[in-house]
Amino acid sequence: TYLFPLLKGSDLANGKIPRKFMLVPQTKIGQDTNYLSKTAPKTWQYLIKYGDLLDKRGSSIYKDKPRFSIFGVGDYTFNNWKVAIPALYKKLEFSVIGPHQNKPIVFDDTVNFIALDNAEEAQELVALLNSKPANHFYRSFIFWDSKRPIPVQLLKSLDIDGLQSESGKENNYS
Repeated sequence: TYLFPLLKGSDLANGKIPRKFMLVPQTKIGQDTNYLSKTAPKTWQYLIKYGDLLDKRGSSIYKDKPRFSIFGVGDYTFNNWKVAIPALYKKLEFSVIGPHQNKPIVFDDTVNFIALDNAEEAQELVALLNSKPANHFYRSFIFWDSKRPIPVQLLKSLDIDGLQSESGKENNYS
């Protein structure tokens, strides 16, 4: 129930399918994880078994959060369809990502994505984002020498409505 196919940024950049799975113990940031002891006792036992290692995560993002918390989780995590781009690679190419083994794919923190309701919306959005005008816009602001050349702030700066109007299609992505 709580295992989801994981696609790392390097996998996405290299066109690979998920080879690993990620335990997602929450549906939103800050949610208490103790409920797993009753709803998923084997999962809870696994977390307890490796608790010492998980407790050593040094990021301040876990400070004052429930034990076994993760970050970057919300309703969007569980959408079956996503348009994604690896943030660390020097490759400006968006991809449609659909479910794998009947479950939504989750990403590591090196992937930027937008969650969508269906495959058709994902295909339309990826066509817009991979279009020449979008590519020209993004390339004019990307610093390829940066550690993370494709930051989320840059991705958010593109006017999808304007781009879509220019291409003559309606927008459902705002």
